[in-house]
Amino acid sequence: MSHDLRPTDAPAAATPSAADGRRLRKLSLIGAALLVPATVCAGVVALASENAGRCLTYGEGCGSTPGHPYLLSLAAAAVSFAVVQGADRTVVGRTALGIQLGAELVFATLVMTAFG
Repeated sequence: MSHDLRPTDAPAAATPSAADGRRLRKLSLIGAALLVPATVCAGVVALASENAGRCLTYGEGCGSTPGHPYLLSLAAAAVSFAVVQGADRTVVGRTALGIQLGAELVFATLVMTAFG
């Protein structure tokens, strides 16, 4: 009796299934679709602050964040979304999904602090 494990002897739970890939793609699509409502909500929260009123009325106390962080976070989210949708390996898809959701969270945070 041999104790050598061949690739065909691997447990079924360790091999990624097609359902895992579909689930990751679906979660990525949901995250991308929720970016717009999250941005609108973050904008409303930002406009409700005292600094926003002062910034819009008098031009004082406006945020000084340049546009680069906004664009970089959106670009990272878009690239990660494309990777999740096209990834064959589940590990790559999971990592890209985490990066996508993190970049979207950074963008929403930047929007919330626009008048800070």
